Amino acid sequence: ASTIYNVIDQSDGFYKGHAEKSSRSMMNVTFNLTSEELENRFLAEAKDQGFVGLDGHRSIGGCRASIYNAVPTESCEALRQFMLDFKARN
Repeated sequence: ASTIYNVIDQSDGFYKGHAEKSSRSMMNVTFNLTSEELENRFLAEAKDQGFVGLDGHRSIGGCRASIYNAVPTESCEALRQFMLDFKARN
C-alpha cells in the first residue's frame, strides 16, 4: 500500500487520497484526480494497460486499487509506474 500511497502523497495534488493518513486502508487505496475528465482518462488508459477494477465505489466515485493478499508486490509496482507516467503525460 505504501508504494501507491507514496505516489499520491508526492504528486503535488495531482492524485488526492480520500482518507486521512492515520485512517488509510492497507487493502483499498482510494484516490481522485484533479478533474472527472482526467479521472476518466486515467481509468481508460489503466484498463488498456491491463489494470482492472480501479473504478471507485459507486457512491464516492474516484479510483480504488484493491491490493488484497493475492495481489503481488510487482502489481503494486506496475501501478505505481503507470501512475507516475500518467502524471508526467498530463
